[in-house]
Amino acid sequence: MKTEEEIAEFITKNPLAWRIWMTGYEAGLAQGRIDERVSTDDLADLTARRIMTLQDCEEHIRKTTKNTIAMGQAIEARANTTVGTYRGGPIAWE
Repeated sequence: MKTEEEIAEFITKNPLAWRIWMTGYEAGLAQGRIDERVSTDDLADLTARRIMTLQDCEEHIRKTTKNTIAMGQAIEARANTTVGTYRGGPIAWE
């Protein structure tokens, strides 16, 4: 088995091996740039989709938040109420 130094010496001294090595190196660099561009495009697409989803669900999110707050207040009121102290009025969870 050849060492890295022997392989490097062979590649640098043999013109055909050098061309093959450089062609592979250039192809790797080009593919890396393409992968980077695709990753950036994918990230932009994902971000746009999330923004659109949030905009589409904005009303639902508001209602859910409002209902969550109301339920929290109802649970707190129920915890602070004892039997026989209800005097009428609206019930928060209805």
